[in-house]
Amino acid sequence: MSPNTMKEIFDQRFRHQIELPLTDFLHRRRGSINDQGWTINYRFGTEAGREFLEYFASHRMTNDTLNRIWEDGVFEPRGACQEFYASNDESARQAFIEHNREFYRQVEEAGLK
Repeated sequence: MSPNTMKEIFDQRFRHQIELPLTDFLHRRRGSINDQGWTINYRFGTEAGREFLEYFASHRMTNDTLNRIWEDGVFEPRGACQEFYASNDESARQAFIEHNREFYRQVEEAGLK
């Protein structure tokens, strides 16, 4: 894998319409991108000796997601908010609320909210 694998995969996920700023990538700086309706907050880190790029992506036309790209190119979806639940089903409503509460807690814990 090339040293730019994380950036290349990030850029490909957004079809090269949105790109991770090269200076942030080179200096492993956290940052935000606001472009084409997207708000993307990202950070770099290490876990178990492996480097990663983690990002929270939000757009009004899709659900919010939390993703990680490992240095070896492995893409790991970390979670997504639920967008709907079955109406007139209180247990589905409660599960929806709890799922989204936990998802946004995870995003906040990662420092990306």
